[in-house]
Amino acid sequence: MFSRKPLTLPPQLVWRYKDELALAEWSLRARAYNTDIANAIAAFFLIVQVPCLYWLLPSMATNLKDQLLIGGFLYMVVMSGAFSMTHQTTKFAYRLTASGLEFCEWKEFPEWLPRLLKWAAGITCVFMLMLATIHPAALIGAIAGPGMMGLMYLKMGTSSQFRRMHERFHQGFHPWTDFTKMIVFRRRAIIGLDFTYFNPMADEGKGRMIDTDRLLYCRRAQLDDLIAIIREHLPESTPYEEAYIPIYA
Repeated sequence: MFSRKPLTLPPQLVWRYKDELALAEWSLRARAYNTDIANAIAAFFLIVQVPCLYWLLPSMATNLKDQLLIGGFLYMVVMSGAFSMTHQTTKFAYRLTASGLEFCEWKEFPEWLPRLLKWAAGITCVFMLMLATIHPAALIGAIAGPGMMGLMYLKMGTSSQFRRMHERFHQGFHPWTDFTKMIVFRRRAIIGLDFTYFNPMADEGKGRMIDTDRLLYCRRAQLDDLIAIIREHLPESTPYEEAYIPIYA
């Protein structure tokens, strides 16, 4: 599903224990959220469009050829938007040493996206104006579709806040003694390591200990090797379980 080539790491990333021998290190793109829900949403768009277009197209064109042309175009536009929402990825890098686990997750602003919207707005406008010669109802699409894309392009190009929303960099380290439990979710090749930390802002500023986990995304081919390495360095009393891991991000 994801490229096997190592990702280009962010220039600001410096591993804390870079002088230690790496027991394992890898990087990849992963969908860091509940993919079951995301896939269901994509499937909904995939299926529901068919009866909607079947009902809508006769009012936009009279012959079958024009209906298929318009329907195919609208179908591709809607599905492109749906997949851009349901199949976003985050970049991850991990490094295991004798001292513990180092990780980094980051997102970079897709520089190609504003250019894509700019060209898509122009192409869509020309296409819909051509369709308007077949049926006047297409004028609505010629105005709404390219108009919305143009506004999105201007928003991306001028808003620093928009760029910050799509950029992220987070780096951290855990010694092996931090982890209190290990859970493996084989279907998605995810290793969950439970740990506890103190949150001073919890309970209206009173602070309390929070139970959470650190998720390690990997490829299925390397999953068993990583399990063996991690279990070897965790305390012997650390519980191990293979189960579903809910992801709420």
